[in-house]
Amino acid sequence: MSFISAEFIGFLAVVWVLYWAIPDRAWQNRFLLLASYTFYGWVHLWMTALLFAVTAMNYVAGITIERHPERKGAIVGTVVILSVLNLCVFKYFGWFVGWDILLPLGLSFYTFHNLSYTIEVSRGRFAAKHDVVDYFLYGSFFPQLVAGPVERAAHLLPQLEVPRRFSMEQVASGFGLCLWGAFKKVALADALAPFVDVIFVSESSSSAMIWAAALGFTIQALADFSGYTDIARGASRLLGIELMDNFDHPYLAASPMEFWQRWHISFSTWLRDYVYLPACFSEWVRRWVTVPFTGDWGAFATTSRALLITMLISGIWHGSTWNYVLWGLYYFAIGTLYAALLPRLPRKWKKDGRWRYLTVPVMFGFTVFGMHIFREPSVGRFLAHLSLNPLGGSPEQWTLAAAMLGVCAYAAVPLIVALVVERYWLASLARSPFWPALRFTTWAFFAVAIFVSVRMSATEFIYFQF
Repeated sequence: MSFISAEFIGFLAVVWVLYWAIPDRAWQNRFLLLASYTFYGWVHLWMTALLFAVTAMNYVAGITIERHPERKGAIVGTVVILSVLNLCVFKYFGWFVGWDILLPLGLSFYTFHNLSYTIEVSRGRFAAKHDVVDYFLYGSFFPQLVAGPVERAAHLLPQLEVPRRFSMEQVASGFGLCLWGAFKKVALADALAPFVDVIFVSESSSSAMIWAAALGFTIQALADFSGYTDIARGASRLLGIELMDNFDHPYLAASPMEFWQRWHISFSTWLRDYVYLPACFSEWVRRWVTVPFTGDWGAFATTSRALLITMLISGIWHGSTWNYVLWGLYYFAIGTLYAALLPRLPRKWKKDGRWRYLTVPVMFGFTVFGMHIFREPSVGRFLAHLSLNPLGGSPEQWTLAAAMLGVCAYAAVPLIVALVVERYWLASLARSPFWPALRFTTWAFFAVAIFVSVRMSATEFIYFQF
């Protein structure tokens, strides 16, 4: 069930009414659990069996670790192996054998979501949960089920274990966040998608057209994925539950490290905690993974090895084509480059905020290049487009490139305005006596824009395929 559909609007409205009509927290959780499985199995009922199996495996693992802590290493290892095998079968087996295998929606998201709980229990950072309903709701809570955020047990489970109180301000905030997310998806991302798609699949696109489309996809990806997250957070807030923020203006990052602290934050921190940091301290990694040009440079070589493994896993996670592997290697390369150069810059440059006027545009250029790799259907196609003459092209092709840039500007302006309002005006506006009228007017604008922009052939969220 897509967030951008009449079914979801009706589904959420019914869930919201019935949920708040239930006075008891335990029964609210039971109802939300039923609603979550209904949501996930709306189109393909069999997928709920896979969701149930993944959730049950981690639930049992947590309790078993608590009862047999001496076996926690074997238990976690087994859960990790089974989880990876499950992902490989659905995401990558068809890649190797040439078959088309239906990928269950959100498989990797709820797998990582549940797996983090088992790992945290094994590390002694979180107590195993025995309440079946509470844990299964944590493992399948419908707003974040399909594309995140990848919630941690320490953040979400405590909210499910306490009574939630109805608040009109919370409802208004959640409703507004849903509208803003849907506006970004429908009016911005989906407006860019057809232009970007046509240019990337065309056999007669010039270099200027390709790079204009790469810029368009950079804007589209942010509007699409952050739009999904906002709808997920808004729907959850309507139910009195807060999900973590997944984006923090990533295109204002000044380095690759800062970019990953701002983009898809829940997944980036998951990789940091469960892949990058363990790899830094792994003797096996130190012995068997070699990064060219780092030699035996102590901590730098250690972090480079860990970054290589992390970004390769990130690339492979995103898809079963070699361009995703190349994309992961690209972010490893620029991450290593920045890690080598930044400590050698004069200290006064780092303290001077004006330095960001240069570093942010440079990093944004690196981001657009990375999005170019990400969007291409294959490495061969990427190399072919990369080899085109940057100054080549007919007058018509330059005109199409300019038109693509115009569409980019159309989609970028609302995002920039929202950033400025959030940074400089929102706090004072919220205290203004005109705030209720202003907020309602903004909602009406979003609603009209969504209604006008929505198409019968509206595209799915980009991250549904991951």
